[in-house]
Amino acid sequence: MGPGGDTSIGGGAAGFPHTTWGLVSRIHDPDNPDVRPVLDALALRYWKPVYRYVRLTWGKSNEDAKDITQAFLLWLLQGDALKRYEPDRGSFRKYLKLLLGRFVSHQAEALQRLKRGGGAAILRLGDEEAPLENVLADPKATDPEKAFDQAWMAELVQGAVARVRERLISDGRDAQFRAYEEYEMSSAESPTYAGVAARLGIKESDVRNHLYAVREEIRSEIRREILETTGSEGAFEEEWRELFGE
Repeated sequence: MGPGGDTSIGGGAAGFPHTTWGLVSRIHDPDNPDVRPVLDALALRYWKPVYRYVRLTWGKSNEDAKDITQAFLLWLLQGDALKRYEPDRGSFRKYLKLLLGRFVSHQAEALQRLKRGGGAAILRLGDEEAPLENVLADPKATDPEKAFDQAWMAELVQGAVARVRERLISDGRDAQFRAYEEYEMSSAESPTYAGVAARLGIKESDVRNHLYAVREEIRSEIRREILETTGSEGAFEEEWRELFGE
């Protein structure tokens, strides 16, 4: 990829480790000469928490917030900050927020580089709803740190669900995930086991068992991701409580 090129974040990331630490460890790997796809994959995974934090911190419009997010990610990808990340010193979520806070002092300079081109690839950040009330899961939550954590948690859950879906289908257990989809992603206000069972032609007890199995796999997947971005059991428990309140 040459200077000034255009890249889709995450393009070429297929085959890389799913977890954050699995990705970050590739940056440290001396036998991996091309880390850009890995960096792109990390940017794809975490641009939304950054965007939401930026938008609320500076009260920026949708487009201005995307520009600042773009500048931050390029600053992050072109420097060595990610190589300095050490799980035993804190979670990756907290580390990224720390870097984002420090970026404030570089904001004007980085934005100018972005507007001039700066010899950097332009990252496609994807689409985010323009109205500010759509930026948050809770429209009353105007705290940038809370908005960041909400988006971070959403990415954790969505990523875990996608990986579990892929694994179950690969293992021939797609019936379990279909039951989960029918119940958890139903457009009905109050989905029922009986309704899902009728639609899928299975027993209510099967629906209950499938839901339990898939939820446990998703929970385990989220725990695994958090474990790999924290350096100790105590740090893991703290991170879990801060994100999920359990």
